Amino acid sequence: MNDFRHLQELSDYYLSRDIPENLSDIIQKELGLNIKANYGDFVLRNCLLVAPGQMTTSFQQIQMIKKSGFAGCVLKSVIAEDSTGRCSMIKFRRKPTYVKTVYDSQDIEGIFPIIHWDGGLDIRNLDDYIKFADSAVKLISDNFLIAASILGHLPSMDENFIEEEWIYTTQKLCNLGYKVFEVDFCPFLKEEDQLMNKKTILRWYEYVPLIMKKACKNIQIFPKIMNLNYGMDFQIKMIEASIVGGADGVIIGNRIYRKEYGCAHGGRSLRERNLQQIKIIKDKHPEIHVSGTGGIYTGRHIMDYIKSGAENIQVLSYLMGKVKKPFIKKGNRFQQVFYQLMFDIEDGFLACLLKQRRYYENS
Repeated sequence: MNDFRHLQELSDYYLSRDIPENLSDIIQKELGLNIKANYGDFVLRNCLLVAPGQMTTSFQQIQMIKKSGFAGCVLKSVIAEDSTGRCSMIKFRRKPTYVKTVYDSQDIEGIFPIIHWDGGLDIRNLDDYIKFADSAVKLISDNFLIAASILGHLPSMDENFIEEEWIYTTQKLCNLGYKVFEVDFCPFLKEEDQLMNKKTILRWYEYVPLIMKKACKNIQIFPKIMNLNYGMDFQIKMIEASIVGGADGVIIGNRIYRKEYGCAHGGRSLRERNLQQIKIIKDKHPEIHVSGTGGIYTGRHIMDYIKSGAENIQVLSYLMGKVKKPFIKKGNRFQQVFYQLMFDIEDGFLACLLKQRRYYENS
């Protein structure tokens, strides 16, 4: 049977049905495609994860993510505290006051939403956040990964790290069962102009993984790379500083902070910048694990990240933004986006894999 006709049948079948947990086995059997992926040492049932943010703040959301087909998610980032409740980065524990969907000038149909927002990280104190994380950790399974994400004290060059914030918070989450940690160097750090010098930033990327591994040795740490205006060479230096500090991989990369708008920005420009970074760092350091994120709306975008060297991808704006063209699948937004990314017959990930296989078979 023609592979694309078979894909059409699978696409039609899952349009009105839930995605099974063993989808990767079904795709391997029916289409001969291996869609399993990795996040560091962990094997994923596919390469699609939900990035940390407003869509990963509750047990109910995590449960829907798991049932929709995604291979995992990252919890919305917690602001670290020490054992006394001290929280040096508390100003980033805030609700967004501005959230707006915008569209690229080339996006005539309005199907690739870009989120502008001025939000911060999770607003809960550590005790309340731990209650949430304790409920969510029960959803971790052999085929569904949940990673934690932390932002702790980030000093200027003439200050010492308040290590206890990083260590205490990491230990609390590790003791619950979390084994993968992202470090959220978020775009809103750009508000802190006095901290935004190159030596300070490279110090953060090198020392934070070292500090966190003091807390728990058997964890994997993935710092998120900020997109700054210091040029591509410095982007690579941030990644290399993380490697020196013992990070197991990196996430490339966080959204661009636009000071003139007072908000973070993504979309096509972010995707192109991130793809360039991934290609450069994988050429220099092929051993490093990379999770790609930014401007992902189609299977072609997923393929671009995979070809550049990312081993998985993380989605958020597509889940949050207003899409003018209705999704064809009924259900919640997680189900709609997963189905669109995976099964779209023209531009889904499976269709792109089949086109790639046909190209190599005919070349």
